[in-house]
Formats: sequence, C-alpha cells, structure tokens
Amino acid sequence: MITHLGRGLASVLLVALCSACSSFDARWKAAATSATATRWDGRWTSEHHQTASGSPVGGRLRAVIEPAAGQGLAANLHANWLLFASDYTMTFEPKTDGPRRANVREFSGTHELPKIFGGTYRYKARLAGDRLTARYTSSYDHGTFTLQRLVVAKD
Repeated sequence: MITHLGRGLASVLLVALCSACSSFDARWKAAATSATATRWDGRWTSEHHQTASGSPVGGRLRAVIEPAAGQGLAANLHANWLLFASDYTMTFEPKTDGPRRANVREFSGTHELPKIFGGTYRYKARLAGDRLTARYTSSYDHGTFTLQRLVVAKD
C-alpha cells in the first residue's frame, strides 16, 4: 500500500513539475519571435547555502523579459536546482535615484514566496546592455543572479 501511495505522489509531483515547465517553455518559445519579449540565460548563486563540498549552491536561470508599466520590466523566470525547477514572475521597478549613464538602468523590487521558501525576497538589479545582474536577500537566503540576453537569429 505504501508503494502504491508513493507512486501516486510521485506521479502527481511529476505532472506538476512538467506543467510548470511547459508554461515557461511556451513563453520561452514565443519570445523567440516576439517584437517586445527577450530571452535571457544565466545562473543564480546562493551566498548563504553551500554544497557538502563547500561550493555555493546555485543553478541555471532562464528568463523571458518584457517591458512593464512605468519603464519597469516583467521577468518570467525558470530556476533550476539539482532535480527541481521553479517558475515565478518578478517585476523590476526602475530606481529613480543613483547614477544615470547611457545603456545602464538600475531596478529594485520584491517578490513574495511562501514563508517556507524564505518569504519576501528583495532584489536590486542592474541592466547594462545585454547583461542583467542582481542581488537578492530573504530570511532564508541571499545571493546573486546573472543573465545574458540571447541573440535571436533573424531568418
């Protein structure tokens, strides 16, 4: 009976993971031909958590980024860690203070996750050309992520 229950739970988890991934994958594919959405690829790295070997925990991070209201950006993210993947959306709000230089924009914002996953994540980001770097903090973790805009070949 426990084996049957375990298989059932594993099946439900697999379906949930695949459906979340397929939602992001659809956005990712659509962004390749979009006039406004762009695709980004990179990594996230924790500065708090480490693997057994002492290296920082982290993983691949992909994003589909689109313009949002008020010069902001809406980022649909797909983060990987070991065998797990998670999709979430962040809004990068433009910072009004700080240095202003051509081709460099500063952003900040928050993202709410369940308390078990750290609660409120706060982040500060810098977009310089085709590179986006950010620092994040929460009650559970803090670290960085770096994304590079992917160039879409024109047919």
